[in-house]
Amino acid sequence: MHTIPRRHALRQLGLIAAGLAAACTPMRVLVSAYPQGFDDDDGLVDRVLRAFVTAVIPGAPADDPDLVRAHTDPAYPFAQYAGFFAADLSRRAARRFDGRAFERLEVRERTAVIAEGLAADATTRKLYNGAVVLAQIAFYAGIYDPTTGCPAIGFEGGNHWHPLSDITHPDPERFLSHAGTADGNYA
Repeated sequence: MHTIPRRHALRQLGLIAAGLAAACTPMRVLVSAYPQGFDDDDGLVDRVLRAFVTAVIPGAPADDPDLVRAHTDPAYPFAQYAGFFAADLSRRAARRFDGRAFERLEVRERTAVIAEGLAADATTRKLYNGAVVLAQIAFYAGIYDPTTGCPAIGFEGGNHWHPLSDITHPDPERFLSHAGTADGNYA
């Protein structure tokens, strides 16, 4: 009978777990297999997320205080993955562009990193797609400042008064049917 020493078995299980954590996105998220700095340094996450949003939304002002707020807002489920997402962007950028930080890349280089994430495994694709959609909703819908809107698409925001003639058709009778009575006859 062949017995495996406990220490050897634990080492092998540790290597298997590390391999799963490195290769499988859900496992990496579950065991928080990314640098602790992305959980401790809000400034780092903010810089990476700003670089991400300015890459997926051309013309977005990088200095907008609400630009990445939706990604870290605890009201939205993405907030729990923001650190992992920023670390994944940074890891992909460093591997692809000789150790350079994601936030220091040119827009076309950042776009290539994002495209790589969008083409990865199903979980990573879902995370990247969610981040893109959340950025678009936050920017174009103005969820944190509904009065400003988005000039890029001609949306002026909410709470702007318009006369009835601006928001209705000038001749609605042309498109509406005649009124009917309870017995179905025309009035």
